[in-house]
Amino acid sequence: MCDDFSEKPAFWHLKRVVERYPDKTAISDGSTSLSFAELLNAVQNLASAIAGSVPPGKAVGLLIGNALWYPVAMLAAMRAGRPAVPLNPRDPFQRLAAIATSARLAAIVKPGPGGPAGWPDASPLKWIDAASCMGATEGSFPALPSDPSVDAPAIVLYTSGSTGTPKGVVNSQRAILHRVQQYVDACHIGPDDVFMPLTGPATIAGCREMMTPMLCGGTLYLLDIESAGIRAARDNFKRWQVTVAYLVPALLRVLMNGAASDTFSSLRIVRVGGEKILWSDIDRLRASVPESCFVQISYSSTETTGTQWFLPRDYPEQGATVPVGFVLPGIEYTIVGEDACEVASGEEGELLIKSNYTTLGYWVDGENVPLQASSADPRLRIFATGDLVKVDDTGRMWIVGRKGRQIKINGRRVEPAELELVLRRAPQVNDAVAVVTDANELVAFVVPARAGGSEFITELRDLIRTALPPAVHPTRLHSVAEIPQLKGGKVDGVKLRDLDRALNAQNAQNAQDVRPAADPLDIAGVAAAVWERILPGKKAAGSHWDDAGGDSLKLLQFVMELETALGRELNLEAFTVGMSFADVVRAASPGQDTSKSRVDASDAKPILFIVPGSIGYGPSLAAFGAEMGTVAKVVAVRYGDLNDLLKGHDTIPLMVDAVVEQISQAQPEGNVNLIGYSLGGGVAFEAAAKLAAAGRSVTFLGILDTNIGPGRHNYRETLARTVQRIRTHRVTVDRMILRALAKLFAQFGAEAVLARGIDWLKWGALARTRFILRLELEEILRMRAFGQWLARPKPALPITATLFRCRRTGVPADLGWSAFVADLSIVPIVGGHLDMLIEPYLSHNRPLIERAFLVRGA
Repeated sequence: MCDDFSEKPAFWHLKRVVERYPDKTAISDGSTSLSFAELLNAVQNLASAIAGSVPPGKAVGLLIGNALWYPVAMLAAMRAGRPAVPLNPRDPFQRLAAIATSARLAAIVKPGPGGPAGWPDASPLKWIDAASCMGATEGSFPALPSDPSVDAPAIVLYTSGSTGTPKGVVNSQRAILHRVQQYVDACHIGPDDVFMPLTGPATIAGCREMMTPMLCGGTLYLLDIESAGIRAARDNFKRWQVTVAYLVPALLRVLMNGAASDTFSSLRIVRVGGEKILWSDIDRLRASVPESCFVQISYSSTETTGTQWFLPRDYPEQGATVPVGFVLPGIEYTIVGEDACEVASGEEGELLIKSNYTTLGYWVDGENVPLQASSADPRLRIFATGDLVKVDDTGRMWIVGRKGRQIKINGRRVEPAELELVLRRAPQVNDAVAVVTDANELVAFVVPARAGGSEFITELRDLIRTALPPAVHPTRLHSVAEIPQLKGGKVDGVKLRDLDRALNAQNAQNAQDVRPAADPLDIAGVAAAVWERILPGKKAAGSHWDDAGGDSLKLLQFVMELETALGRELNLEAFTVGMSFADVVRAASPGQDTSKSRVDASDAKPILFIVPGSIGYGPSLAAFGAEMGTVAKVVAVRYGDLNDLLKGHDTIPLMVDAVVEQISQAQPEGNVNLIGYSLGGGVAFEAAAKLAAAGRSVTFLGILDTNIGPGRHNYRETLARTVQRIRTHRVTVDRMILRALAKLFAQFGAEAVLARGIDWLKWGALARTRFILRLELEEILRMRAFGQWLARPKPALPITATLFRCRRTGVPADLGWSAFVADLSIVPIVGGHLDMLIEPYLSHNRPLIERAFLVRGA
């Protein structure tokens, strides 16, 4: 890139890329894509909406996860000249609302209209719908101001603060563009490269990983790993032929441990950073990527860039950790001791960085409080990193530790003071202290205000889960009579660490390996074995995941291995870092969903039960359910697994029984609202009939493109759907082969034989085959049951139904439903049967579905 790259704003660079590659794919999430020309249009429209809603100098929040609209919104805020404050949707809303108030946000951008369900209405906010700006016509929004200065505040990233409250680090466009330039120049990144960032968008690494391909003509694929899981991430590395990846060590370990040999064969650059890197991490990485793949080690923080280098294959191991490389151009640095004087070469000290590319300062009450400037050159800002480092005689830097108590967990900065503040504010706590162990674990000690039993720790755990993101949850939480102190009154950290080791050993000794009564499939036994393999030394029975030292990345690995062990897909949304082992068993049991089993009585919105199609409650239906959360309390119902299907071919009644039982548990009384997709439309209809027979009132019955009329066996349409699934990467050739195999066995009534054979596929690459083959057989048997149900007579119901109908040819307008309900309302929607609930069609269809639901649902 040219030397003056960081002198021009990001939008200027985007326009240059559009001139060269207007029709090339810029961003995709696998189902929705934007070309560079479409990206430019979306950025301009959204920038105009932001400029019209947010006064100059005020900040705008971005409440968007690792999804297509985040990079659009980030560039749009820069173009509008409004500082953007990324907000992680997975963090507790209580914390995010506090940040919004502290940052003096004027508006928040999110996909869809209005604020999210559960958002505390503490301050007046405008909500900007990112998706609605996509189709806006020219002139719909006010004219944009001139390009802002590259030295103005652009991104404000809130990190864990040493005072106990989050702090906003202010970065300019110049600082971000400098990171992009260093990345592109060092790694020779160009239009043939493909990125798939797995780090959170509300981090500086996430901003860099998204900006880089967009500003050099590469392709950006987006995947929310916490929703999709490890298995999907691995599949997409191969499917999308990803060439450049950034991984924190904790994610690297989970992602590459046990992956197939060709999973990462397309990678040519892997950048590793975010926390200390062990030589064992490098060994695992090199065993998984091609020999031609370069491994780049980097060190940086939210406030500044730092070092990087390409690790030679023959570089000798020295100690447990890997050096972080050489200081980057454009940076001056000093290493100082406790006396603030520069240390001698090779000695340890705190790293001070002086540069024009460091943070501008910190965002306080809606304004930037500047960082200290250099007396010699006011353009240069001085940042004390707090990292203890040493530089060897070759100029390579090594990270030794931290000056303060701050740690990094899965690449996310964590200050123990934030945990302490939440605990000390609890009325049942007299005092609280958090310490960091030698194993980089966060452990908390609390002094209760009054004598209490085991429920005391449980209450505090629940408080932590509602107030803090998972990275700030303590690995262990101990109740003690007092906090040990040194003679001067300071907390005795050494004694607390010794006490933690003793209490942890005692708890392990006292742990009873008592498991719930074994079910026929021994789900509890299988789950316990996987739990104890991933969390060695931590008994599953009676434990909570976070109490046992599990974090979000290990949870993803746990769910993936549990799926493989059980041979079926699980609902990832049902698994949380705070769940107990009993919750795990329920979530893994057929027909269960702990994430939706209890409905919040304080939420005044009506309940809406979503009944899935033959493939179950997959990612697209889950995304639709999340979007419907603005108008309803959404409850996803579940079907049984392959073992239930093998009990008999007449399975629609079994599905109906499961649906009615789950409805009765979640909503024992009151009017019922149902919406079913595809096969689920038929199941919802039968469930409505059963509920009506039991005296329940069904006020809303929504049917999402379920065809029960003549012309349903349209082979041309089936072929078109298959082609579409392959074209949009929803299914691979090997999966089509396994599907054909499952169909063959089912056609000859030998599905039980195939099921027994599937159970033998448990080792190595065969485990993945077992998982996919089981899913395909389940879908085929459900569709066969649906075909048998279609052939039987159906009683008419004295209720009103709403049919949301995709455009079809050769079938009746009512898809056969008019004869079976007293009144049928037909709502045409856009998209096809497979993609009507995903973007860009969801943005058009969801308001239609919401409107129909609000008219009848109660």
